[in-house]
Amino acid sequence: MMTQEQPVSEDDKCTKTEGWDHDDTGKRIEKRVTPNGTYYNELIVNVFCQVCGAEFIGPSREAGGFIGGHECLHAWEFGQAMSRDDGLTE
Repeated sequence: MMTQEQPVSEDDKCTKTEGWDHDDTGKRIEKRVTPNGTYYNELIVNVFCQVCGAEFIGPSREAGGFIGGHECLHAWEFGQAMSRDDGLTE
């Protein structure tokens, strides 16, 4: 399967490789190479955990991990508060 790199306009382009902030939200990283693969035109997003209020600003791929990780953590915390015994340990 072939992919096409679509150009990102200069106004929408983010050249940072780390340290993203609110000003970068909505911009795109034209090409980001990681040990797991290469991402093209990746969106910088701002997400937060609805349970604890922790916030993340960065590439959309990592934002998914942030949200999923918090979902799992808080589900475990709720289970502990209800004295659930499902084999998970601290």
